[in-house]
Amino acid sequence: MEKDKRKYRICFIDYMWYVAEIWSEREHNNLNGRMLLFLCWLYVILIPLGLPLALHLFSWVVAVPVEIILCLFPALLCKLRYTSGRREVLLEHYGKMKHPGRKLVQIAIVAIALTVVNVALMFHLGFIHF
Repeated sequence: MEKDKRKYRICFIDYMWYVAEIWSEREHNNLNGRMLLFLCWLYVILIPLGLPLALHLFSWVVAVPVEIILCLFPALLCKLRYTSGRREVLLEHYGKMKHPGRKLVQIAIVAIALTVVNVALMFHLGFIHF
């Protein structure tokens, strides 16, 4: 059993997911790990980077359905990635985490900063015009 737990590699996405899951259990709200990953994916990557690039490369007819399909990626990732074995490993790894609310605020601040940088980059490169 110990050998099976070593095959999981823990990354920042796992940390984000776990913090949101613990916060959701503690506060009984709807911000679970899947929702946090979806919101970060949507507001940090798809809207500031994906939409301008897709509209620049394709027409609206192609870009909008592609973006809608890409919105399903976090749900599929969570369904395939967070099995019971991985949940046990994450609980063991992050089990003594204190103040998940503070960690969640830090994740939100990093996401907002990345969104601002992405929008500025797309504006600077000419993909977004105001």
